[in-house]
Amino acid sequence: MLKKLSYFIFLFFSINYISSCSTNHEKEIKSVEELSIKVKLLQSTFEAVNMDDVKFAKNTYKINMDKISKYHESDSIDYEFSHTLNLYKGIKKKGKNLNENHSKNKRNIELLISQLEKLKSDIQNNAIQTDSIQGFIDFETKNMTKLSDDIGTFVTDCEYILETHNTYAEKARGYTVAFN
Repeated sequence: MLKKLSYFIFLFFSINYISSCSTNHEKEIKSVEELSIKVKLLQSTFEAVNMDDVKFAKNTYKINMDKISKYHESDSIDYEFSHTLNLYKGIKKKGKNLNENHSKNKRNIELLISQLEKLKSDIQNNAIQTDSIQGFIDFETKNMTKLSDDIGTFVTDCEYILETHNTYAEKARGYTVAFN
């Protein structure tokens, strides 16, 4: 009887030991899934920007500024015109590398989504050593934070361009009509 009890205790502890050694990584998989959700939210924010409206605002700015520089006389500029023009010129500053930033952010979103899917798959298939998993998650978190900052700047710049266009484009166009 004592032998059977010892055998049963040995078997019980062996099964517990073996089951504790199996890697489930539910916590890590959940972390990767949360990162994926955050990236998809960033993607939807990024895609909400209407680039056609932004391009229209930039083109209108260029046309208006070309006409103003062609027809105005610098000694006849009043304060209101100068103030409006200075605010309107913010479109040029914010729109400087906008197309490149749009392409870069779009590519980085797609890349990060792909990386997170592969990381999740690798974790589920035990393709990564257990002690390295958190390092990969931290690296992807850092990438997501950088992407979030880049997209935030991009969206803010686009909103500034659209708001400035809506506020000052007609005033600037009015000055070009006055010069003709």
